[in-house]
Amino acid sequence: MPNFLFPYRLALAAVAVLLVAVPARAERPMHIVGSTFLEPYVESVVAKLVAEGAIPVPTAAHGGTGPGVASFCSASGNDGPDVVAMSRRMRQVEFDLCKENDVDKIIEIQLGVSALALVGLKNGPNFDLALRDLYLAVAAELPVDSEFVRNTLTTWKAIDPHHPDLPLHVLVPGPGLGSRGFFEDRFLEAACRKIPQIKAIFSASERAKQCVTLRRDGRVGEIGLPYARNLRNAIEKARPGTVAVVPLTFAEEMLDLVKILPLDGELPTPAAIASRNYDFIRPLFIDVNRDRVKSFAGVGPVVGLREFITELTREETIGSGGYLEKEGLVPLRAEQRRAVRDAALGLRIVQR
Repeated sequence: MPNFLFPYRLALAAVAVLLVAVPARAERPMHIVGSTFLEPYVESVVAKLVAEGAIPVPTAAHGGTGPGVASFCSASGNDGPDVVAMSRRMRQVEFDLCKENDVDKIIEIQLGVSALALVGLKNGPNFDLALRDLYLAVAAELPVDSEFVRNTLTTWKAIDPHHPDLPLHVLVPGPGLGSRGFFEDRFLEAACRKIPQIKAIFSASERAKQCVTLRRDGRVGEIGLPYARNLRNAIEKARPGTVAVVPLTFAEEMLDLVKILPLDGELPTPAAIASRNYDFIRPLFIDVNRDRVKSFAGVGPVVGLREFITELTREETIGSGGYLEKEGLVPLRAEQRRAVRDAALGLRIVQR
C-alpha cells in the first residue's frame, strides 16, 4: 500500500473517533412558556396532538407573559423555550432583546381575541359597575380639588347610591401576569383619562404611576401564581360584596362560584366581543422560534413544532365553531384567519 495514503488514514481514523465520542444532539419535545391566560387554549391543542400520537408530551411552564417572553428571548442555540404564549403582542423592546440574543427568526401567530371579565359571587347581589366605579374602588389615591388624597371609600354605596351597601373588595391579577398589564392599561389608565387632575400631571410616567397604584389597606387582593388555584381559593373565601377582574376563560370555568357581571353596561358575550361592543378585549398570540422547526426533510432539534403550528391555525381549531371557540376564544374574521394561516404555515418571519 502506498505510504502517501498513511496521513489520510490517520485523519479519517481521528474523525471516526470523534464521531463516536461526541454523539449527535438528541431531539427533544417542545418547551412552551408564557401566559397563564392562554394556558387552557395551549393545553387543549397539545392534548389533542398528544392523544393522536402526533407529538410527544411537551415541557410547559406558564408563569406569565412577561417572564415567558424574557425566557424565550434569552434562549440561544437549541436551548430554552421554543414557544411563548402571550396575552398581548410582543413589545418592541422585547423583540429587540430577542434579536440581540440571536432569537431573530420569529413566527407570530394570532389565535384570536379574548377578554377580561368582571365577576361577582354567585349568591351575591347583581352589580352594574361603570369603569369609573371600579377605579374609585381600587385606586390608592383619589382626586379632591387640586390634589390627591388617600382612598378611604369602604362600601360600594359610597361610590354610587345605586350600588349595594356592602363592603367593597376587589380581586385583580397579580403583578407580572399579562392580565395585570392589560388591567392596568385598559381599565385603570382608561378610567384615569377622564379625570381632570390626572391630565394636569405633566410627566407621562407620573400620570401612569398615579393611575395604576393600588390601595394597600386590604380592599384589593392580588392573585398570583398558580393563578387558577389561587383564584378559586380566594373566591371561595371571599366576603359578600367582593368582585373580581379575571380572564373570561377562568370566569366561565368557575360558574359554580361566580356570575359574570356587566361592565359599563355590557356583558362579555361572544357577539359583544366580536363586534367590539365590549371594550375590554385583547389579542392573543403564540410566537415560535423558527430556527427550532424541523425542515420538510425532518431535520431539526425539536419534535412537534411543525405539527403544533399546523394545528394552531386550522379552522377546526381557531375558526367559527372551532374547539377553542367553545373554550372562550373569539375567532378573528375569516380573511384575518387566512392571513395568519398562510404566514404561519409558510414559516414567515415577523418583521418589525
